[in-house]
Amino acid sequence: MYFTFLFFVFLSLSIFSRVNSSALPQGVFETIVPPGGIPPGCQSTYGEKFNFRSIYGPVGYPGFHRICATPGQLQIRVTNGIMTDQIGRIGAVVANRQIQFDGPPAQSGSVYTGGWSVCDDGTLALGPQKFFFACASGTFSNLYDQKIAGYCKQVVFQIMPIADC
Repeated sequence: MYFTFLFFVFLSLSIFSRVNSSALPQGVFETIVPPGGIPPGCQSTYGEKFNFRSIYGPVGYPGFHRICATPGQLQIRVTNGIMTDQIGRIGAVVANRQIQFDGPPAQSGSVYTGGWSVCDDGTLALGPQKFFFACASGTFSNLYDQKIAGYCKQVVFQIMPIADC
């Protein structure tokens, strides 16, 4: 009888700890930056909200292209190397190398959660790199910090500051 009681106490504690540990927020809370710092002419804080577009091919650096705010538009800020959107999600490179907005916290297994900067030539950088990869997925492309497949195309991200027009 005593052993049966201890077994049920142990089982209850085991189940309770699993339920409570799964209720805790999962994810990456710390800032993880790529090695190498940021490129010359780039700033880890950019005072304006912006969006960006992917520019394919070996083009010169495009410079800034201002756009008007529209409802539902992604609006990004970079502050101290952390990229966030208008609802506070963190722009990170996740485990599969895709660039996504999640959380906070950043998605569990994220590779980089910081190290973003906006450059004088109108591009977005991550650590020392200004080149990224767009990989077709149906009618759109997913964006990555590395080439994950042969069909991926190298891109730069052109910053488009958002104005209230």
